[in-house]
Amino acid sequence: MTRVRPTWPDLPASIRTAIEARLGAKVTSWVSHDGGFSPGLASVLTTERGPVFVKTAAPGQARALRLHRKEAAKAASLPAGVPSPAFLWSLDVSDDGGSADVVRPDDGDTAVVGPDATAGPDTPAEPEQWAVLAFEPVHGRAVRTNPWDLDDVGLLARLALEIGEHSAPDGDVFPDLGDHTWPEAQALADERPQGLATYDPWFAEHVDLIAQVAASDRQAEAFAGDRLVHADFRADNVLILGPDEQPRGVVVDWPHAARGAAFLDLVGMLPAMHALGGPAPSEVLERTPLPVGTDPEAVVTWAAVLAAYFVHGSLQEPPPGIPHLRQFQRVQAEASIGWLRELIRAG
Repeated sequence: MTRVRPTWPDLPASIRTAIEARLGAKVTSWVSHDGGFSPGLASVLTTERGPVFVKTAAPGQARALRLHRKEAAKAASLPAGVPSPAFLWSLDVSDDGGSADVVRPDDGDTAVVGPDATAGPDTPAEPEQWAVLAFEPVHGRAVRTNPWDLDDVGLLARLALEIGEHSAPDGDVFPDLGDHTWPEAQALADERPQGLATYDPWFAEHVDLIAQVAASDRQAEAFAGDRLVHADFRADNVLILGPDEQPRGVVVDWPHAARGAAFLDLVGMLPAMHALGGPAPSEVLERTPLPVGTDPEAVVTWAAVLAAYFVHGSLQEPPPGIPHLRQFQRVQAEASIGWLRELIRAG
């Protein structure tokens, strides 16, 4: 998932001027936050008025533009107390430097599981427009993953549940996950792509059963709720603040946030954690139980959706500019299949 991002000097002069005008001060230094999947600048900019975290998407980066604008609307609407950096402002900036503050309402595109530049059709951006978002900078450390620290694993699990303790705001900014259907399981059952043979044979042998478990009516019942869902909750979207004796987590990158069931973020993070060398999903859930009242069948449906989503995604052509995405999806698919197999056998 390593990505070297553009830095402040790489931006066109007109864009730097527009950002400095909005900041009300000159940028004197910057620290880039490399990694992740989006292609734009993500840097803490220092000015005489203090630091600010800024990220951008450029014309031609249609999906990044859409996600940045979605995140602006959602970050501005998060309930008080949600563990997230404070959203400051967003700008649409033309190549000639003309700009306007803007927080757009959500366009109705529902959340995806993980970052995927081909998760849906790109909506064309306005001609020659940049998207610029600014947040309060957060100075924390990354989750310890080499090796995985079990205290950090516990913090992640609790943080996922903490998000779900908040009600999602009313309105269209946060779409209802109960109204969204992930079609990948049925697509795999219908298409039987050759790439299925590269996975655990159990998955191909049971793909019809998996499509039934992940059927649209089961998804609607399993995922419906009024809780806030980050919908892309992983260790790399979390910073840990404070001393080791009293750590707390802050969650970043909210473009996919939605309304749904309280268990979705915790279960959704488990395949990525296990795929990258962390504990198995069942081990995490032994230490941090799911919310009271969670239907075990709903968890199996979510696990089936995750497995099919990652398998299907991993078999597609790499999206432009993100060549490593398909391999990341593959390792999550393998982890998801192993857990799904365990859940179905236990059911």
